Amino acid sequence: MANTGLLILTNPASVKVLLPVIKKHVLKTLYIQYLPEKNIFASGKYGNPTSQRRGPQCSQNIVDIYVNTSTIASRLDVRVLLTNIKYPDKSVINTKKPVEIVIFDRTYSKKEADTFIQDYLANTSMDYSFVTCNDDQDQNDHKEVEYRVQNVKTYRNVVLGGTFDRLHNGHKILLSEAALRCTEKLTVGVTNTNMISSKILWELIEPCTKRIKKVKEFLEDVDSSITCNVVPIDDMYGPTKEDPTLEMIVVSQETKRGGDKVNELRLQRNLSKLDIHVVDLAIDEHYNEHEEAKISSSNHRIRLLGTRLRPPRLNNKPLKPYIIGLTGGIASGKSSVAGKIEKLGASLVNCDKLAHDLYLPEKAGFPKIIEHFGPSILNSDGFIDRKALGNIVFNDKEQLEELNKLIWPLILHEAKNKIADLYSEGHDIIVMEAAVLIQAKWQNTCHEIWTCIIPQNEAIKRVMDRNGLSEEAAKSRIQIQPSNTEQVNEANVVICTSWSHDFTQKQIERAWKEITLFKEQLNE
Repeated sequence: MANTGLLILTNPASVKVLLPVIKKHVLKTLYIQYLPEKNIFASGKYGNPTSQRRGPQCSQNIVDIYVNTSTIASRLDVRVLLTNIKYPDKSVINTKKPVEIVIFDRTYSKKEADTFIQDYLANTSMDYSFVTCNDDQDQNDHKEVEYRVQNVKTYRNVVLGGTFDRLHNGHKILLSEAALRCTEKLTVGVTNTNMISSKILWELIEPCTKRIKKVKEFLEDVDSSITCNVVPIDDMYGPTKEDPTLEMIVVSQETKRGGDKVNELRLQRNLSKLDIHVVDLAIDEHYNEHEEAKISSSNHRIRLLGTRLRPPRLNNKPLKPYIIGLTGGIASGKSSVAGKIEKLGASLVNCDKLAHDLYLPEKAGFPKIIEHFGPSILNSDGFIDRKALGNIVFNDKEQLEELNKLIWPLILHEAKNKIADLYSEGHDIIVMEAAVLIQAKWQNTCHEIWTCIIPQNEAIKRVMDRNGLSEEAAKSRIQIQPSNTEQVNEANVVICTSWSHDFTQKQIERAWKEITLFKEQLNE
C-alpha cells in the first residue's frame, strides 16, 4: 500500500465510484489532478487543451471533488492540485511528496500510462506503480459531468480568514476557492487563542502556530503560482483593516456578515471596498447526533472524544496492572464516567474517597492537619470539621498549598497500596480516579490519562445546583483548578459529559476498545 497517491481525474462524478480503489491503494495522502479532457492524450500533450479553460471556471467541479471524497478524508489527506488547472499551458504536475502510485479514472495501456507518468510527473518514487480503471463500468453511477463555464473574475490580491483547525475538506474548499481567483498574493488570517473560546470543544483546537503551518504547507503544495501570506489574527478584521492592496475577500455563507463589516471598516479608513465571494457550506452526509450538518472542525473535535490523542505513557513501566488515571475539573462528570468504566470490567480506586478517609482520627493525615491548622478546625466530636477547613483553604491559596503538600503524598501512597491489592486479586485494568491528578503530578503513575471536561459555564451551573453555592463561590472553586486546556494537554483520552448519558457511554466504549485492542497486541 502506498503512502502517497495521485488520481488523474477527467470526470469529477467518478470519484465516488473510485473510492474503494483509492482505499485499497493509498494510505496517507491523495493528490488529485483534475484534467477536464475525456482523453488526456487526445492532443498529444495534456497541457495544450483545445479550449482556453482557466481555474475559476472549474471551481464548482473542485468543490464537488472535495465533497465526494469527504468520506475518506478522515483517513486520507486529499489535495486537489490547482496550478495546472489555472494555467493549462503548464504540463508538469508538481507535488511536494513523491507519488508512489498513480490511479487513472479511465483505461489506458501500460505504455500510455508509463509515458504520461514519465513525461508529466515531476516527483515520483523510484518504484512507482499505477492503476487504470475501466471507464465503462458503473457508468450509471458516474455520468459525465458537463463542464461548467462561469464568468469568473480574478484578482491580484485575495484575503480570507478562519480557525482552520485540523484542516479538513471544508477548509480546503474555502482555500481553493480563494487560490483559484488569486493571481499574485493570497493572505490568510488564522484566529489566535482569544478568538476561539466560544467554539465547541475549543480546548481541543490545535495551537495557532500549528494551524498556520498546515495552511501554508497545503497552499504551497496545491498552488505554486501564488505567494501565500498566512498570519495570526486577534480580531475578525486581521490584515483587511490596514492593507490597501487587497481586492477581494472570500467568506462562507456563515461569515458573509463579517465580510460586510470588513468593508464598513475599510470605507471608514478610506480603503477600497473589497469584492466578496461567498462559498456555499459543504454538507456532511454522515453527520451524527450533536454534530453539524456541514463539514466542520466542530464535528471533527466531537469525533475525537473517546479516541486516543496520544500514545500510552509506558516509559518502561510494567504493563500489569494497566492503570487509567481518570481526572477532570469539579462537576465534570468523573464519578459517572468511573462508574461506566467499572461496568465495562475495570476496577476502581477512588482517590477522593481515600483522601476523605485520611481526615479520620485514626488515619495518618489527621495529626499532620491538626499540627498545621490547629485544633480550631475540630468539631465537638473530635473530628475535623471539613467545612471549617474548606473556608480556610478555599480563601487562602497559600493555606491550600500547605494542605495539599501534607495530604497528596499520603493519598498516592494509599492509592498504590489499593492498586497492588486489587492486582493481587486478579484485576489487571484499574482506574485511579483523582480530581487532583494533574496538580499533584501523578501522571507517571498511570499508563493513560482520561480527562473529563465540560464548558466553564456548565461547570458553574452544576456546582451551584449540586453544592448550593453562589455563582461567585462556584467560580472561585473552579478557578483554583487547572483549566480545561491544562487538563487536555496531559490527556491521552478526552471525555465530554455535556451531552446525553448515551453519548458519554459511546465515548467511553470507544476508549475502552482502544485498551482492549492494545492488550491483545501485547499478548500476541
